[in-house]
Amino acid sequence: YTFLNDCLRIQIAAKTAADNGGSYSCGSLMGDGHFCLDYSNRLLVKPPSGSNITSILNLSGNKIPAVTSSTFSDQLLLVKLNLSHNEITTIDGGALWRLSLLNEIQLGNNRYACDTRICSFRTWLNSNSKMVKDLNEVVCHSPGTLIGVKIIEINPSYLCNNKTIDSIGFEVNTESVVGFLFLFGLVIIILGIAALKDRLYGHVGVHAYWLRTIRTP
Repeated sequence: YTFLNDCLRIQIAAKTAADNGGSYSCGSLMGDGHFCLDYSNRLLVKPPSGSNITSILNLSGNKIPAVTSSTFSDQLLLVKLNLSHNEITTIDGGALWRLSLLNEIQLGNNRYACDTRICSFRTWLNSNSKMVKDLNEVVCHSPGTLIGVKIIEINPSYLCNNKTIDSIGFEVNTESVVGFLFLFGLVIIILGIAALKDRLYGHVGVHAYWLRTIRTP
């Protein structure tokens, strides 16, 4: 009961600070060490195993490459999360949607790959932009045509509807593929018709020759 009471205390303090435009930091309340974890600048490649009593988690300045759907599955009571200054290329939006108590997050200065893998994150970002404290720093690192572009400003219909990623990571424009397949099929049909005509005329020519031969006295 004491743990749950203290956890609730931290969550209320963090939310109150966020609602007032401020920021809650570890050590603001007596005894918050169990609930406020600072793992910044540890060269981590994945978040440490946690528990559902963690309310505030600082993972900035590490080398985390991605956030998957299960990354925070055992830390669902997070109120504040810092993932800035990592090497994150993709974030599964589902991982953030599950953090229903979250009210403050930092996501900037990462290496986001702005292809279809970013679509679920783009959707989450659009719905929760107010809680992202460094929204202007959440920008594309690739491909070259989108470097420096804010993810929140990318047209989702362009990014998520018209393109797919093949098995080795190259962008393929599906509209171009459909167009190519259509033209290829059309060429095959034309060639088939031409071959059929040649074959038909060949048979007609043979029959005409025999007919002339038979009629010759």
